[in-house]
Amino acid sequence: MADSTGSAGDRASGDDPDPDRTAPREPLVDPATKSSLLWGVVGGLSFLVLAQGYELLGDLGVGLGPKVAVAVVVAVGAAVATHATRDRLPTENESP
Repeated sequence: MADSTGSAGDRASGDDPDPDRTAPREPLVDPATKSSLLWGVVGGLSFLVLAQGYELLGDLGVGLGPKVAVAVVVAVGAAVATHATRDRLPTENESP
């Protein structure tokens, strides 16, 4: 039979033994940085899609290594450009 004296196993007593466990967590990455990184990923993958489309239509003649290297450069460039211009461009709900 259950003990009704409020033992340590009873969580209904209202005493939380670990208050940090219920505290809201801070995000690991700042939302603006996360957005910039995701736009970098979009840029890099877009380049790979365009390169693949060109490969299907014609003979690109470039191996996988150079394509991936350029995609990484495009991804870094897109992430840096997004991060640098995020305060200069109006957002969707702001008027110019």
